[in-house]
Amino acid sequence: VTAGLLAVSVGGCGGVADGVAGKVIAGGQEPIEISPETFAPPVPCPPLQLQSNTFLIRNYARGKENESSGLRYQATIEDWANTCTQEPDGSRRMKLGFSGNVTSGPAWQGGEVVLPLRVAIVPAGDDPKPLTSEVLRVPVTLGAGAPAEDWTLIENKFTVPAGQSVKVVFGFDEGRRR
Repeated sequence: VTAGLLAVSVGGCGGVADGVAGKVIAGGQEPIEISPETFAPPVPCPPLQLQSNTFLIRNYARGKENESSGLRYQATIEDWANTCTQEPDGSRRMKLGFSGNVTSGPAWQGGEVVLPLRVAIVPAGDDPKPLTSEVLRVPVTLGAGAPAEDWTLIENKFTVPAGQSVKVVFGFDEGRRR
């Protein structure tokens, strides 16, 4: 057991002869391979920023806008997180996670709600043009009179070019209001 600990601690310093570095000797058993990525520092991720006044959607029945009896549903964004991995070309791939809930209102008859969540990657600086901006669709099935239904979206298709300082801006995007 001591030999295994010694190999890891010395191997982590890079001072072990070839053939021992990257392996743990475990009390007479076969050597166990250790990935160098295990000890690699975390890849820094851009900050996430919720766009002002975009955490809530309220949907009303036609002709009953802003009347409590006409509320079909309301949806919220409640939590978000991201992690990043380094791509071979030096860019960073982001894994973004968002969650919230949808609550039915008195006018909801049941069915599917499709939440429009916009994600934009914006260069650092004052009011820059987004590098990319996309509306992601989040389907949520909600029964009539049902209590709140949680939703979660995990997306990993966004990348940040190598050496670029950016932030991720997100929020519900209902498009133009009539």
